[in-house]
Amino acid sequence: MPPCPTPAASACCPGHRGTLLADIGERSAWGSWVENPATPVDHELVTAAVDESWNRIVAWLARHAPRSAELLGGPASAADLAEAQEAVGAELPGDLVHWWRRADGTTRPGRGRDLYLIPRFYPCSIQQALRSRRIWWQVWHDDTIERGWLAEEDFLGAQAGPAGSKAGMWLPGFLPIAGGVGGETLFVDLRTGPLHGCVREFDKVFTDLEPRWAGIADMLAEVADALENHTPLDGLRPHVPQDGVLYWDRGIQ
Repeated sequence: MPPCPTPAASACCPGHRGTLLADIGERSAWGSWVENPATPVDHELVTAAVDESWNRIVAWLARHAPRSAELLGGPASAADLAEAQEAVGAELPGDLVHWWRRADGTTRPGRGRDLYLIPRFYPCSIQQALRSRRIWWQVWHDDTIERGWLAEEDFLGAQAGPAGSKAGMWLPGFLPIAGGVGGETLFVDLRTGPLHGCVREFDKVFTDLEPRWAGIADMLAEVADALENHTPLDGLRPHVPQDGVLYWDRGIQ
C-alpha cells in the first residue's frame, strides 16, 4: 500500500512545500496525454452557465453569510492561468478557467475560518492547486517508485485510460480545485474522453472516487441550488448561525 499524504500535505495549503522532482508533466514521458477532448465545447454556453450559478452563489453569500463572502478571492491573473495550463500540458476546461477568472479560490485556505463552499471543501486558488498537485505527485509517484511499490508503467497505463475511470493513484492528468480538512481533494480529470473535465474526489485512503459532477459548471449549479433552496448536498444543508459564516449541517431542516 503506498503511503498516504497527511492532511496538511494533501490539502490546498499555501504554507506546505516539500521536496519535489522537476516538472510533473515532462513531455518526454507524458506527451501522449495532452490531446484535447474530441467533443467540441460551446464556450459561450459554458461561460454563461458559470456566470449564472456564480452570481447566485455570491448574492446568497452576501445576503446570508457576509463573513464567508469576505473570503472569496479576486479574479485570477492571466499569468497564473497560463502557468496552470503550462503545468498540466493540456487545455484547461472552459468552465474551470472562467470560474477562476471570477474568483481565484479563497483568501484564508487552511487557516481555520475557511469558506466551505462545498461540504468539506474550500476552493483552491491556482497557486494552491498547483502546489497540491505537486505534493500528491511526489507522494504517489516519486515515493512509491523509489520504494518499488509501483512502476512508471503503472502510471502510464492509468494515464492512458479515459477520464472518469479508476486509476488507483494520483496522475498528471488530475488538477485539484478544492481542498478538504481531512486530506481529501476535489480535482478535475483532464484525461481524454467524454468525461474530460469531470469533477472527482481523491481520498488519501480510497484514492480516486467516481465522478461527482460532469464539470465545474454542474458543480456550481448544484451548490447554488442547495444554497437558495436549502436542499441537501452530500446529505448536508446550508446553515448560517449568528456569526455570518456558512456551515453545512446534517441535522438542520
